[in-house]
Amino acid sequence: MEPFQDTTHIQRFKRRLGMQYVNYNNNGQIWIFIREHIQVGVISDSEQQLTLHLTMEDGQQFLTTVVYAKCSSIEGLSLWDDIYTLSQEFSLPWMVGGDFNVIQGDEEKIGGLPVYPQEYEDFAFCVNSCDLFDLHFSSSPFTWWNGRTDAGCLFKRLDRVVINQSMQDLMGNVELQHLARTGSDHAPLLLTCGGSNKPVSKPFKFLKFWTGRGVFKKVVLDNWCADCDGDIFVQLKQKLKKTKLSLSMWSKEKFGDIFKQLVIREEIVRLIEELFEQNPNSFNRAILQKTQAELKLYIHYEEEFWRQKSSSQWFSEGDKNTKFFHCLVKGRRKRLTLKRILKEDGGWAEGDSTITTEALKVFENQFSESACNPDKSLLQHIAPQIRNDEGWNYNLMEELFPTEVCNQIHNVLEGCRNLRKEIRHGGCPKVLEIYCGKCMGTFQTKKRKTGRDYEYLGIRNSFKNIFVAMENLVSKNSYWGGFD
Repeated sequence: MEPFQDTTHIQRFKRRLGMQYVNYNNNGQIWIFIREHIQVGVISDSEQQLTLHLTMEDGQQFLTTVVYAKCSSIEGLSLWDDIYTLSQEFSLPWMVGGDFNVIQGDEEKIGGLPVYPQEYEDFAFCVNSCDLFDLHFSSSPFTWWNGRTDAGCLFKRLDRVVINQSMQDLMGNVELQHLARTGSDHAPLLLTCGGSNKPVSKPFKFLKFWTGRGVFKKVVLDNWCADCDGDIFVQLKQKLKKTKLSLSMWSKEKFGDIFKQLVIREEIVRLIEELFEQNPNSFNRAILQKTQAELKLYIHYEEEFWRQKSSSQWFSEGDKNTKFFHCLVKGRRKRLTLKRILKEDGGWAEGDSTITTEALKVFENQFSESACNPDKSLLQHIAPQIRNDEGWNYNLMEELFPTEVCNQIHNVLEGCRNLRKEIRHGGCPKVLEIYCGKCMGTFQTKKRKTGRDYEYLGIRNSFKNIFVAMENLVSKNSYWGGFD
């Protein structure tokens, strides 16, 4: 905490708060109070940070660094160096939190001068280099207010908590809440660790390593080829449901819980190794080799499970790493966790029940008739394809009568019959001269290397022959006389 009190009063606060342990950094600007049943050791102490090694009753250990950074970016460099040094010396679960006096982007500030990357790039580089990540928070997005109003008002997010992946794995679900500012220009941070996620019904998931068993195909065929009554879509639904249930039961029977089975086989291998060390005969060696093969098989199942769950396809067979895939899944789960959503009125909806209610409200309004209000004003921005300023387009806008349409179709069909007759007698250039208005002699004397100039004399029908000839004429710019 940021006390603004002399360190001589720290024992009095300790008694009032009922704490077991109390400590402060070398300049007395960081105070730490800890309840009983926790062993504490000081790792690092400076003017801007105090790092403690905490050991819980169950033996779990982790590091906690409390930060009170200087306002100057130059003075803050020593703090980033201290944090980076700690990350290189220790590999324990780690949590760093406090007043960093720096933001990480424009979205963490309202009012004042513009934010430039040079102001926070040192802090961002330190966090990334130490493999730390920012926790999602609830309540107000800003933790500091300068106490002014109107044009002089300034809000920033200066206080935060960052942790590493080991801390996330140790504590499980970690939630951060920005409390109301009372008695200070900074908002208190409430960190809740160890909260279990609500159980959800897991849908059926096909596991790739099932296909390695020869009986897998038989299980699928026996259930998919069964007779079902009803509509074809009802039959498909029944077959899918029956096959899923059968595969789930078959997986529990043949594989069981692969994580529990892996722990059991690791313990069996350890016991067999001790037995083989005591009596290294051929019989014990055969048993050891068999148990090791089963252990490798379940290790393979675990790797395939996490590889499939992480959706990582670019790793080769020799680069598989269960911890890497596990971190990918944890990272995706963390990103997909909803702490709050933006409402239509600009406010924020927090909490599971509030988020659910707001989401249902949005979709109900979206698919209701009252929400359907088509706006045709955007059509004016679409450029028209038929323009009045061009004479050859003007006729396309005139009204056509059924008799005129029938006469035009009759003329086209009659022309196609004449064209087919002329093609049979080798008179294609003459007919094209009549229909296109230009002599086709150039196409007789000049041939491309591919010989495609006479392609319209092939097996195409009459209409396509006309289109190919017109395409050749247009490409020569001989019929239209030049156009845009």
